[in-house]
Amino acid sequence: MSTVQAVRVAVATAVMTAVAVTGAALSTGVAVAAAPTGPVAPIDLGALPGITHNSAASINDRGDVVGSGYSSPYDNHGFRWSRGVLTALPDAARAPFLINDARQIAGDLPGRFSSSGFVIRPDGTVVDPGFTPADQNERGQVVGTGPVTGGTHAMSWRDGRTVDLGAPAGHTSAAIAVSDNGWILGEIQRSDHLDDYFARWVHGRWVPLPSPNGRAVDINNRGDVVGWATTPAGNTHAVLWQGNHAIDLGPEDAALSEALAINNAGQIVGSTFDPVTDAEHILLWDRSRRTDLGTFGGSFARPIALNDRGDIVVMTSTASFRWSHGRSVQLGGSADPVAINNLGQVVGSVLLPDGTSHAALWN
Repeated sequence: MSTVQAVRVAVATAVMTAVAVTGAALSTGVAVAAAPTGPVAPIDLGALPGITHNSAASINDRGDVVGSGYSSPYDNHGFRWSRGVLTALPDAARAPFLINDARQIAGDLPGRFSSSGFVIRPDGTVVDPGFTPADQNERGQVVGTGPVTGGTHAMSWRDGRTVDLGAPAGHTSAAIAVSDNGWILGEIQRSDHLDDYFARWVHGRWVPLPSPNGRAVDINNRGDVVGWATTPAGNTHAVLWQGNHAIDLGPEDAALSEALAINNAGQIVGSTFDPVTDAEHILLWDRSRRTDLGTFGGSFARPIALNDRGDIVVMTSTASFRWSHGRSVQLGGSADPVAINNLGQVVGSVLLPDGTSHAALWN
């Protein structure tokens, strides 16, 4: 998927198959970085009239930002911020969460019981793709999941055409992510969940990831997939599915580690959790080397976003940071970051003294 988007950290709750490990052992290290600089002051992007809680969701490499705000539940209103101007999006585009460099926007229409989706083309036309988007690439391809007779299927939209990606007999499918060159990651499910698995969409069919099944969350332009799975010892470890191999990323002694995003350079960001100390550390895998970036001075640290040059947005128990090649800078204000572009610009929201929040940008 577009790695400038937010990493959605989730606890693995599915039953996962034991890892079958291949590949060479990783060299390891602990990052020794200079003290954080900053803080970098946020740029307040404002809020739409009458909105009390406003947050950015995505930023492209042009610096265009989209997001949404609300004053009451189920009352989202979308916005676009560009060159200092905040503009309301149409009511048919209430919750945008993706914008690419062509300024195409994708999002959903949250409702009380269901959700549908939308795409805003670069010319401003709002389109219903027929499904709820999950990801979008720089080609303008949008993937997601939509209703079909008897369940749901993964679907793809591009240039006004929606394609049903189907599912094996007796199964449903859901799209998770799409790379910039069109690799699609999906999940195949059965009603009893005894035969669920993750797969790549290859030449018009779903090709299962090599054992183990586990949980897959992201894919890059090489078709490499990351996620996590359970080891024979009963621990949950970060996994890289590369070609026809599943590689245990460790750490070997970790009770729980997860790989959460991979960029087009092959860098992987994730985390490891120690259930004894409740400490959660940031992990970076780069060129067969695993580095523990620590907790950034907090009791825990969680990765929020990764871009293609290896910058990582981190949230801790005490502050938020942008980490880049051994150096970190604190994001000023009551920062709640969600995404980063390939220029290192971070967006999210800041809490104001009156309890409201505004969308924010950190350069």
